[in-house]
Amino acid sequence: MMLTALGRAIGPAAVVRLRRTFVATGAVAVLEAVGLAMLVPLITDLFADNFPRVWLWTALLVVIVATATVAQDVVTTRRRRDTSESVAALQRRIADHATTLPLGWFGAANQDRLTRIVTDAGDALTLTVNGVMAINLRAMALGASLWFVLAWIDRPTAAAGAAGLVLLVGLYLLAIRLLRSATTAQERAAEDINGKIVEFAQNQSVLRGYGRVGDADTDLLSAIDQVRQGAAKYFRGAIVGAVLFAIGTGVFFSGVLVVALQRADGESLAVASAVCAVLFAALLVDAVAALGRTGSVIREAEGILADAGDLLRVPALPEPAAPVPAGHDNSLAFDDVSFSYMSGRAVLRGVGFDVPAGTTCAVVGPSGSGKTTLARLVARFWDVEAGSVRVGGVDVREMATADLMARVSLVFQDVYLFDGTIRENIGIADPGASDADFERAARLARVDDIVERLPDGWNTRVGDHGSSLSGGERQRVSIARAFLRGAPIVVLDEPTSALDRENEAAILAALSELCRDRTVLVIAHRLHTIVNADRIVFLEHGEVTEAGSHDELMAAGGRYAGFEATLARRHRPIVTTGTPE
Repeated sequence: MMLTALGRAIGPAAVVRLRRTFVATGAVAVLEAVGLAMLVPLITDLFADNFPRVWLWTALLVVIVATATVAQDVVTTRRRRDTSESVAALQRRIADHATTLPLGWFGAANQDRLTRIVTDAGDALTLTVNGVMAINLRAMALGASLWFVLAWIDRPTAAAGAAGLVLLVGLYLLAIRLLRSATTAQERAAEDINGKIVEFAQNQSVLRGYGRVGDADTDLLSAIDQVRQGAAKYFRGAIVGAVLFAIGTGVFFSGVLVVALQRADGESLAVASAVCAVLFAALLVDAVAALGRTGSVIREAEGILADAGDLLRVPALPEPAAPVPAGHDNSLAFDDVSFSYMSGRAVLRGVGFDVPAGTTCAVVGPSGSGKTTLARLVARFWDVEAGSVRVGGVDVREMATADLMARVSLVFQDVYLFDGTIRENIGIADPGASDADFERAARLARVDDIVERLPDGWNTRVGDHGSSLSGGERQRVSIARAFLRGAPIVVLDEPTSALDRENEAAILAALSELCRDRTVLVIAHRLHTIVNADRIVFLEHGEVTEAGSHDELMAAGGRYAGFEATLARRHRPIVTTGTPE
């Protein structure tokens, strides 16, 4: 199981290197057993007062032990080096594979999963190879060699040892089975509670606003109870397994001791040989006991490495074997597009419309109508199930990803900023941009106004996810990226829907400049922001129900006109009147 999980996580080449290291580890353990075997003639001659031969066996013992010690140091150094290379290979494979996954895969749950795997898999691999597997391989090789030495001393005693080993193997497999079942339940409970804790923390403003300070969410309490039950099951499994293995170890050693003593009492076995048999039985028990002490660590490492293997098997976004360059124009077209998520519910059904080069097309409609999905299909967050999305007349699936992203700039409502400086967050759009281009992008996006207010200016760190900036400030940084990238097609997904009026006005001014002479697809929430669009497409239940200019759609009196009136009432300012005195 462990080698299988390792193979899926680090690849066959790294596994071959580790197997060589494992073989060397086992070979050193066999050499140690050969050295210990020298104790048999040494003790026998010692009991017989044959001191010249005692010195001979002692010298051989010292030479073999010294050789084994040097070999152990060499193998340990090699194992550490191979482990470091394997960890690096694992992290490279995960990073390389992550860059090939569809952008839509990177939801909140998968982001957490990716972070956990990158963090935990390297630690698990290091602990497993350098610690657990090295211990276990040494234990198995040493134990098998010691059993052969025991068989050389006295076969009946070795037979008793073999029976005890069979018992221990059975108990070990039972303990691992109990632990595996308990670990699975604990992992599921831990995954469930992570989401519940985040949700509970996010709901604190609502709970406190309504005076529910001491209340905890029912789902959270249920998840906590599941974690408690999972932990209890895990510890029960670990304790039961450890106790069973300890009992089996005691039975094993007692059986070998009784047989060896009986053989010595009946003079079928010399006293010196009986002493050696008991000594090797004790060493054999200690070697086997090492397996029992590492069972829980192996199971945990197996789970983490299996998760890494599962991640590496997530299908990559297909790249065309012979990429087709986009046409010379910067048009955008949706041709009978249909799409559904993993739930199977159709989100888009036969959507079709064109956005000629240099024009602005707005997509509006009620929540859940598929607007955001439509925008993200342009950037291949996912691939369509039917139909096609075309840039410059070419299906985006036939374009190289780098070529597609060079044509498209994305500005979304949810802006992601990494924990770096403002300059670094903008510069990621074009690391090779000149200072003049950078300053122009920042000025057009109104980021220079933000920088002037900050003590460290452009070198101000924005914090994790841009937490030190407001929503409007984060959005301006995102627009500056789009300016710096200079792509001829711009996709805007409700970039002002969560902003106040002041920030909205600044963002709209920046977007107006960004969209000049470009092809624009905008997902709109506030209709007053898109009344001047060249074309407006109304999307409802995943289908295009109306299309035309604002004036045309208002004159038609259809769904768009009714939707516009509904939003106007919803966003109408509240007017208060004073009471006469």
